Amino acid sequence: MMLPQWLLLLFLLFSFLFLLTRGSPTKYNLLGLKEVCIRNQDCQTGCCRRAPDICESHCAEKGSEGSLCQTLAFFGQYRQCPCLQNLTCVYWKSEKWSAIAFGHCQKIGRQKLAEKMFF
Repeated sequence: MMLPQWLLLLFLLFSFLFLLTRGSPTKYNLLGLKEVCIRNQDCQTGCCRRAPDICESHCAEKGSEGSLCQTLAFFGQYRQCPCLQNLTCVYWKSEKWSAIAFGHCQKIGRQKLAEKMFF
């Protein structure tokens, strides 16, 4: 007896969602650079970067000054990693798609940062 197609699809969907929402690994099991990952929480760096030309994602370093960056993750992964802690992702308004913006990592002085936040 064969299962209906909709039941099989429902099972596959729930299996995929379970993999995406499983508990984060302990700090001893975090993945190193260039290891295959599923989501940002799996990586020591906090960035699971999906390669644009293939369907695999790998742990990557956060962006240094001048490198490409992304402000929010999409389905638990980045296309471009966010910036290091002392940098910010600067982008043109035209490069913003919904809440996700793509730009370049830059250092911003305290005065410019305050102007950007409040004005």
